Amino acid sequence: MITLLTDFGTADHFVGVMKGVMAGIAPGVGLVDITHEVPAYGVREGAFLLEQAWRYFPKGTVHVGVVDPGVGSERRGIVVEAEGHLFVGPDNGLFSFVLGAGKVRVLEREEYWLGERSETFHGRDVFAPVAAHLARGVKASRMGRVVKDAMRSPGLEPVRLSRRAWTGAVLHVDRFGNLITNFRVSEFGEVRNRGFRMVVGLEEVELYARTYAYCPPGELCVVGGSCGYFEVVLREGSAAGRTGLVAGSPLELTVGG
Repeated sequence: MITLLTDFGTADHFVGVMKGVMAGIAPGVGLVDITHEVPAYGVREGAFLLEQAWRYFPKGTVHVGVVDPGVGSERRGIVVEAEGHLFVGPDNGLFSFVLGAGKVRVLEREEYWLGERSETFHGRDVFAPVAAHLARGVKASRMGRVVKDAMRSPGLEPVRLSRRAWTGAVLHVDRFGNLITNFRVSEFGEVRNRGFRMVVGLEEVELYARTYAYCPPGELCVVGGSCGYFEVVLREGSAAGRTGLVAGSPLELTVGG
């Protein structure tokens, strides 16, 4: 099985052509779209969305990620082997969440790429054919040498400011306008049962709600979301629209007093 995650959208031919390349090399292999609506050039958001999805696929799945503002530059193509899965795409931080558990190889063996290649569409010419060969059973070790310096996206983890204070960021804004923060529920569980203050743009949020339905109408609340991170939400409204925040916007969290 092969999954695809890109910032290509669906208005152009890019995704369909990648699928055609893979079907030609590995006919019959299942192709699953995670999303093609990653914001343009949004490497950090792409990393978050991929991290949310890959564990729900069977081992042996090949995950193709193409959010690649550096296409045609000196940036490398890589394949990451992690927890029985393979990840193929640019070395730009898109696979940050799996690097700690995996082995990274540079894509060097051009016999596994398309014969004619452009400088601007490596999704079609490099990553799609490599993924298809891997899905057919070619070993990742055939693709190139192991490297230890794969890139990680900045801002994925909060930074501690003091005993009770951290600075963080918005990882993703979902279609409902919820602000998904980089504060993990597993690491900041005190938010659920102690006083806290989260600075969100020009607003301060001090209400915790067990679910969206328990958030008072018109009030910004913090909810422990299904993604494993705390979210800033506005019941039946858009927290992003209310605050003006976007992916990458800074946040501040103080727990206790």
